[in-house]
Amino acid sequence: MSESIQTQTISPTDSGTLYGKPGLDLFLVQTPLCRAVIARQGAQLLEFQAAGCEPLLWLSPKACFEPGEPVRGGIPLCLPWFGINNQDPEKPKHGLVRTEPWQLASGKELEGGEVELVFTYRHPGNELFSAPFFCTMTMRLGRELELHLELENRDEETAEYSWAWHTYFPVDDVREIKVRGLENTEYLDKTRGLERFTQEGVLTFSGEVDRVFENAPEQQQIITGDAITAHSKNCHTVITWNPGAELAATLEDVSDHYREYVCVEHGNAFANSWRLESRQTATASLRLIR
Repeated sequence: MSESIQTQTISPTDSGTLYGKPGLDLFLVQTPLCRAVIARQGAQLLEFQAAGCEPLLWLSPKACFEPGEPVRGGIPLCLPWFGINNQDPEKPKHGLVRTEPWQLASGKELEGGEVELVFTYRHPGNELFSAPFFCTMTMRLGRELELHLELENRDEETAEYSWAWHTYFPVDDVREIKVRGLENTEYLDKTRGLERFTQEGVLTFSGEVDRVFENAPEQQQIITGDAITAHSKNCHTVITWNPGAELAATLEDVSDHYREYVCVEHGNAFANSWRLESRQTATASLRLIR
């Protein structure tokens, strides 16, 4: 990492300093364009706020910062499987990379004042996921947020990967918001045994919503106080989720805070999962604006 970036805009800190809950190594980024907090665990962006704008991400006030435990909020990366593992439901939900330490490979300031951070993770292959792979996550932090994922299958055989950026967006009240950009798109409803339906009109959240939109459009917009726009490339699956009051009551790190966020997640899962041949690489990107 360049010395100027390290001393002027990136401060290594810990979760105890920022959140009063020690346990995780963090990077605090502060520039004239934005403020961001990233956990080394999972290369998980916990906070992002462009100058003069409302926060882009929601982080649970009850989030856990214990090493090896998922952090509720921000943008966890779920990979190499999304949701429950189809072959072994006893394996951790949403894969393994979100609870593993990543390496900050580089950091630099771009010409327009944005900061670019590159995180890497190497999976050697083990009992959780037999295929070795190498993953690179690039973040561009400025007036907008850009994420870029590159995944290489390093197994000798073809391997299947399902994944998503599990983004938590802050909203005024989830029961009053709308999500545009998924109209007339088919989805699997996880609250009804993965039955297939077609989204009629804009999406609203009167109760628990857990929908998987395969072959989804590239752009969605969350209509809340300040609208949030998500534009993706090569992310063919969009997952929309809020637990609603009943399920939230069973989630210790959510409980009565469920009204404060909505998840509109982008990736490639279910029918859109990546099947990569040996040494094959796939890429995807996501741009978020508020």
